[in-house]
Amino acid sequence: MVGLNGNQSIRTRIIDLNQIAANIGPVLVLTDLDSPDSCPVELIEEWTGNISPDPNLLIRVIVLEIESWVMADRHSFAKWLMVARDRIPHHPEDVDDPKRILIEIARRSRKRELRDGLVRRYRGVVYQRGLEYNALLSDFVEHTWDPEAARLNSRSLDRAIRRIADMGS
Repeated sequence: MVGLNGNQSIRTRIIDLNQIAANIGPVLVLTDLDSPDSCPVELIEEWTGNISPDPNLLIRVIVLEIESWVMADRHSFAKWLMVARDRIPHHPEDVDDPKRILIEIARRSRKRELRDGLVRRYRGVVYQRGLEYNALLSDFVEHTWDPEAARLNSRSLDRAIRRIADMGS
């Protein structure tokens, strides 16, 4: 796994990832936009401008942030947080700031462990990611999240799953 330090670290390794795809096999690159004004196609073209991407290099852009894919499995996410499902957006890709929305929802969790781990109060008013934000969400995705349910509420996730399936055939 490459990255975890934002898409800039992935971008700087795109040539190496392309060579790995060409010489070893399929490489999946996931990144998010982090800005509603960004265009996924332009981002990929910018990253691969100097190279001819190998067919085994699959770059998928999450619209807008990875949190939109996480929340797209509305039933599991609401159950995990112990909040009403109607608090979860029907189409999380359409909200302006999925991370902020997720934190707002997590603030209302009836599970103290999740509320405290996902949400941190900053200066008494502003809420930010809690210290266990990444670990807790990773655990949810690994053990509870259902991509088949989530793809019904996320166009970009659905496209990514279809493209990955195409690579395997």
